[in-house]
Amino acid sequence: MEKETTETSTSGCGSLILEMGALSHLTGDPRFESAALRALRKLWSMRSSLNLLGTTLDVQTGEWIEYSSGIGAGVDSFYEYLLKAHLLFGREEFWRMFQSAYLAVQKYFRHGPWYHEADMRTGRATYWQLTSLQAFWPGLQVLAGDIAAANSSHREFFHVWQQFGVLPERYLLDHQMLHPTEKYYPLRPELAESTFYLYQATKDPWYLEVGESIVDSLNLHTRVEAGFASIRDVTTMELEDHQHSFFLAETCKYLYLLFDDSFLANKNYVFTTEGHPLPILSSWHERLPEAYIPSNWTSLKGEEQEKRASAMTMKICPALNCGNGRQPVESICHVPDARAHHRCLADEDCGVDSISCRRRSCSISGYCGLWLSV
Repeated sequence: MEKETTETSTSGCGSLILEMGALSHLTGDPRFESAALRALRKLWSMRSSLNLLGTTLDVQTGEWIEYSSGIGAGVDSFYEYLLKAHLLFGREEFWRMFQSAYLAVQKYFRHGPWYHEADMRTGRATYWQLTSLQAFWPGLQVLAGDIAAANSSHREFFHVWQQFGVLPERYLLDHQMLHPTEKYYPLRPELAESTFYLYQATKDPWYLEVGESIVDSLNLHTRVEAGFASIRDVTTMELEDHQHSFFLAETCKYLYLLFDDSFLANKNYVFTTEGHPLPILSSWHERLPEAYIPSNWTSLKGEEQEKRASAMTMKICPALNCGNGRQPVESICHVPDARAHHRCLADEDCGVDSISCRRRSCSISGYCGLWLSV
């Protein structure tokens, strides 16, 4: 089209497979799913050798425009749809993409409970900032089974919420200050969404208290006569004459489901990035992954293979991959060292770090760790 931009975001062209796939299954017309899958595969083929993707690209030239990337704006729902497409359609291809992408995020973006942005080509940090859209990530980690990591990041996001009364659009982690021009809060749902998922996974009443705090803040700071208004500046709580549609479709929905989940009882749904529930139906699955069948949880061949594989590789929650005297598994990428005292004879005796998802190596003195090579 004339004067139409050829620039798009990774999330824009990588977040079509749920809706288009569902439409193909409902209508019997494969063209919708085929087009979305073609776009997703092309996007995945453009990843770097580190399994990282940029933020924006040119759809005509197929070249990256912005190489800096993170888990927030421009990329967020790409990661979300890889995992959710696997859950909805059971296709192994989606899981393989998600596993590679997730491990790359944990290796190159994560810094403690925070996630900075980095250059997709080198993995070097570019921007140390919190953006409100990043708050969806703990919810996605819950779906993947990485509960400890999800809880850690969620608590930091909520701490920032408590500090300002709402979650600002952008917060500079390296300066511990608000971004000078992006101090607004447009009623985004991501923190409420992650709170809902964490409560579903843990049933910890603390998450209900978080939800109550979010509701109280919305009523105190954003409620007006005709609805709820976006906040222009979180330091003054000045309001805008605007309410985004996602406030009703997502923010209110996730808060409602947090306190009344009867809609979900004995049912399985995947929520799209806009908060619309799609039922998980066996008829939509190419095949049910064997790792999801309880009778197959002990079908892994060989004790050594089972011990040296991560929970993510075996597609089981970390809690199911420990016991019998073995070292506890702390995250979905964690592979414990061969020996509990972390002594080693070679790199093969060392596992994968639970936080950074980086492979540990054997030092000259015979201990496993994340040693810096000079």
